[in-house]
Amino acid sequence: MKSKTSQSGFTLIELIAVMVILGILAAVIVPRIATLTSGAYESNVRSMFGVIKNEVNAQALKAAMTGGASGHRETYPEGTVATMNHYLAEWVEDFESDYWSSFLIDNNYTNGNNKHADHAKTAGILFMYHPHGPMKNGDVTWGDAAVTTAGTSQMLEDIYWIYYAPLTTAAGKTAGRDKDGYLLAAFADNEDAKFSATFTTSAVTKVDETELEDIQWITP
Repeated sequence: MKSKTSQSGFTLIELIAVMVILGILAAVIVPRIATLTSGAYESNVRSMFGVIKNEVNAQALKAAMTGGASGHRETYPEGTVATMNHYLAEWVEDFESDYWSSFLIDNNYTNGNNKHADHAKTAGILFMYHPHGPMKNGDVTWGDAAVTTAGTSQMLEDIYWIYYAPLTTAAGKTAGRDKDGYLLAAFADNEDAKFSATFTTSAVTKVDETELEDIQWITP
């Protein structure tokens, strides 16, 4: 007498149930992963912001200690070298060139409290975070100026900017000093790789970017 062999496997209902569960998990987990990734990018930017802030403060303190043209007063550095990534190399040293770039923007910041006419505008330094690789030439702009880059990435997501410029405070102007303070601000790009924020003496005028306002620094 032949014995019947039992067949094991999933029924159609069981398969449908598994697919529904997987769909629910995907709906919950995938956005969470995206949020965690975005948070990691912002964390990197905040860390770089702190490094830059520490560096410019250290340079101002050094100027006060050594005297010279600053006359033993804290004077914040102004960018003079147009070479791409110069200020990352000089101020940060340990950085990933695939993910970070820096550019000089000459005569960009309107220094409303300037004591001397040649300091009415100071050079801004723009640091760009592009976590998906170096940007394609011409895809990066600020205002009407295109930046010369050597990358190939056209990913416009998750880009951040850090902007630095020295400024003269009202107290500095009264004392006959220039560049005794600075502006440092960070922004999340609006996915077009175009930096268009503008600045007044004591405030940031946001155009398209979203500022990380809790870390903004403008010397009062």
